[in-house]
Amino acid sequence: MTPISKVELRRLASRQAAKELLQGLVDGNADPYQAYRGLYELWCDNNAAVQELRPLFRLDGIEPDGRLSVTEEFRAQVLALAKQILPQLSD
Repeated sequence: MTPISKVELRRLASRQAAKELLQGLVDGNADPYQAYRGLYELWCDNNAAVQELRPLFRLDGIEPDGRLSVTEEFRAQVLALAKQILPQLSD
């Protein structure tokens, strides 16, 4: 049996962290702004491992690396996308 490479471990850790943040959003246990920023940080650090997150950072009028307003519309969009993306992250 071949040991898991450092690259694969990093990929798995990024995906697990994304799943936890998305699950927190879906369950209502996570602040949408904080979870969004956490997901964006994962995206910036290792986007090859979490390609499924891409739609979150292409929302009209939202600049993930700039200022953003946490409106009800933002919350609704992020929650809807989290519900779509979460099942896709199952390995």
